[in-house]
Amino acid sequence: MKSKTAAFVVCIFLIVALFIVYIFSELYTESDITNNTQNSITDADKFETEYESLNGKVTTTNKTIRTIQINSNNKIVYTTEDELVELIDQDETFLVYFGFAECPWCRSVIETFLSTSEEYGIDKIYYLDVSSIRDTYELDENHKAVRTKEGTEGYYKLLSRLSNILSDYKALTYTNEKGKTKTVKIDEKRIYAPNFVLVQDGEAVMLKTGISDEMTDAYLPLSDSILSYQKKEFSDLFGTYNKSLVTSTCGDTIC
Repeated sequence: MKSKTAAFVVCIFLIVALFIVYIFSELYTESDITNNTQNSITDADKFETEYESLNGKVTTTNKTIRTIQINSNNKIVYTTEDELVELIDQDETFLVYFGFAECPWCRSVIETFLSTSEEYGIDKIYYLDVSSIRDTYELDENHKAVRTKEGTEGYYKLLSRLSNILSDYKALTYTNEKGKTKTVKIDEKRIYAPNFVLVQDGEAVMLKTGISDEMTDAYLPLSDSILSYQKKEFSDLFGTYNKSLVTSTCGDTIC
């Protein structure tokens, strides 16, 4: 009788042990699948989601955000200010897009930019979100320009290294006692959005925005002439980039 009871207890113990092992194996498998799914999210996926998630939303100024479609096979690679500075200091050749998802001007050109990059076989485009890294200036009560928000250390390093192609910080304006508009210049360059930059052998050689003079409002429909201008600008950028790669590979001799 005792042997039967012991055997029964052993069986119960084994069943419980097997059940516990099964539960833990299932939990581990589920966790492993989740981790693999998270790890499979690429920069291209992230960029697509980040930009398309804003489609059709309304801004605080009652503007409807432009609906765009981003190819899931885009060649966007997220980067940081410090990484770009390092690439420049190492005399690398690369393309970088400065912008941010909410920027209406960026959204007006990004589709043409990416589709043209595919035509030219571009395999990597660095992307730096500039929405929170730049500084800001405002006029005080004496109409003096005051920096009200500091940029990041990396941002100022980029200003220094890209200064030859960057635009000046847009002058601030005020109206004097006589009703005349006065301007106050800011003695600083600025990385605007969008800025598409080509760096060749560590030197900034070209900057494009893709914004035509016809585009007086970032929310305007994109006419054929506007799209044609964008295509020409980006074809120039990518064509020059591809030529620079050949030059970097072959040097001054024929290859």
